[in-house]
Amino acid sequence: MRYLRPIPRRLLPDDMMVWPAVGDGSFGEVALVRHVRFERRESAVADAHRSADGGAGLVIVDAANSEGAFEIPAGSRVLVGAGPSVFVRSCRRCCVIRGVVHHWELEVG
Repeated sequence: MRYLRPIPRRLLPDDMMVWPAVGDGSFGEVALVRHVRFERRESAVADAHRSADGGAGLVIVDAANSEGAFEIPAGSRVLVGAGPSVFVRSCRRCCVIRGVVHHWELEVG
């Protein structure tokens, strides 16, 4: 983990629009983060109108190869690709040596 290379751009096919959460419950200016990866997690839901929850998953944002990358606070709203916009449940910082950020993992849903 000491000298971990950036995630290659070919593995980051998606773009993401971010409305960052502000402390008072509102959202800040929209930001575009290019070259992210969205891994969907579908699960069955007890809803008469749909059989699966298609908006949940994990978004990976690379610190070096994702253009416009920043640490996205929990509670922010994101839109990846053509899917529905979802909320960020948590943001996990993945660091290498001396606390340098390698990438962020966003739980969305």
